[in-house]
Amino acid sequence: MNIQDLISVVETGIQKTGVNPEDARSGDDGQWLMLRNETPIYIDAWIDDQSSPWNYFIFEKDRSIFQVTLPFCYAPTLQREQFFEELLTVNLNLISAKFSFNAKDNVVVISYRCAGSQFQADSLNDIIDGLSYYCEMAYHVLKDEFHLKRVLVDGNGQ
Repeated sequence: MNIQDLISVVETGIQKTGVNPEDARSGDDGQWLMLRNETPIYIDAWIDDQSSPWNYFIFEKDRSIFQVTLPFCYAPTLQREQFFEELLTVNLNLISAKFSFNAKDNVVVISYRCAGSQFQADSLNDIIDGLSYYCEMAYHVLKDEFHLKRVLVDGNGQ
């Protein structure tokens, strides 16, 4: 799928969530930011220009990528290893989602990713609902044991 077609499908999906796609655009083409309560929802669409052994099976058919990412929490400093082990266990139970760690920002995220040609505009709201549900559930289950702190933004995206 070419990037302009994917952007069009994503913007249709954003509109179906009740958000004006123009208001959600951020940064370069193919980047949007939405908020649910105070949780940022990052939506990205791009053409991957480098194959990886992890995605070789789809890369030859479709280099476009669609992704939704929600910051989950800052990684704890105490019991860090146990926390990451717990998230790996949780990952086994998730459908179409995964927890990942951004070491640069010390932020744990939950995300959904697929080839651009697999993304359907009608599914965006369900994807966001699913990621939000997993984010909330994991936070409430793990917050006390690991003293988690959320990654939140105010209404201005700060």
